[in-house]
Amino acid sequence: MATGRCPLSRLIMVEGYVSAVIDLPFARSKLVSADRIIPYLRRIDASRWYSNNGPLCVSFQERLATFWGLKAESVALTTNATVGITLALNAHGIKPGLRCLMPSWTFVASAAAVTAAHLLPSFVDVLPDTWCPDPDHLEQLAKEPDVGAILIVVPFGAPVDLSVWDALAARVGKPVIIDAAAAFDTLRHDGPMPVPACTTVVSLHATKVFGVGEGGVVLSRDTELAERVRLLTRFGFNGGREAMCPGGNAKLSEYTAAVGLAGLDEWSDTRADWLNTGALYHQALPQPIRDTLWMGPSWATSTLSLRWPGRASTLASALASKGIGSVAWWGQGCHAQKAYAGSRAEPLPVTTQLGQSVLGLPFMRDMSTQDVERVSAVLIEEWAKTCTD
Repeated sequence: MATGRCPLSRLIMVEGYVSAVIDLPFARSKLVSADRIIPYLRRIDASRWYSNNGPLCVSFQERLATFWGLKAESVALTTNATVGITLALNAHGIKPGLRCLMPSWTFVASAAAVTAAHLLPSFVDVLPDTWCPDPDHLEQLAKEPDVGAILIVVPFGAPVDLSVWDALAARVGKPVIIDAAAAFDTLRHDGPMPVPACTTVVSLHATKVFGVGEGGVVLSRDTELAERVRLLTRFGFNGGREAMCPGGNAKLSEYTAAVGLAGLDEWSDTRADWLNTGALYHQALPQPIRDTLWMGPSWATSTLSLRWPGRASTLASALASKGIGSVAWWGQGCHAQKAYAGSRAEPLPVTTQLGQSVLGLPFMRDMSTQDVERVSAVLIEEWAKTCTD
């Protein structure tokens, strides 16, 4: 959800009563300014080309490919990353009704994408250090005949070793899709996590480090597969008016591409803003608390989660009492969502523990030193209480 600061401070309600007034939200998106977008809008006016793979979309695709160190043909633009995951699964031709092994510890959109691809989410636990599933365990599960695919989530954009999943896909002979929704910067061509052989999906939502409002990208070093994804975004049309496969409409408009191109023009400044906010937290917090933060110096993130030694709900209440917002980005895991309560799931002890202890803190491009110090003061105070109880 793209969250902005409302004209009135946000009220937190508990059992129908006002519990706290939040004047420092957990997120406040800031995309490229209208002034930077206008030159691209004028190009749309001149061309009168508004959708259907127009010149701005072509340019956006090419520039993103360069950013990630890929060929332009390896990039497929989609309306959003949820649709991108669905189309990536569809492009692999997986038989409907099979299971897709995936972590429950992810945002619910991951499960929604699997369901939309006519597959059955099958939830597995994650390791406490990587927040990703155990590849050896997944390899054993993937041998079951009713498993058609595996979905791996890059947790909050933190770099993981994707070569492990490339190797697993080769061994089990079943597609592995990488949900790298928050890993726009982590995957950059000189970044800490190279684009793998596995089909990978990145989000361009407003809440991400690089956002266009709504948008997504499917990356595949297999350019034929990337073209199948593009085919699925345009009704199955392949240069004519005959549908070659049962596709849909998941194209990016020229207006969205205009926002994306303008955003790429100022990406270095945007990235510096995110890194600066992270640095402010590092400066304000003592080492024990810094060690709980899910962030790193080599990659930019737009969310700041920490793994609290006590219950995250207690910390959230303490923050709210000071007018500070927070969020459990992934809740208790997908398996705890009503829509997926009936899905097949293995024992999930780590997921359960993460759901109880992980909390998202205020994190914005334009946070001030005072804002960060305000949050940090509550963390330090609550840390002392938690560690002495």
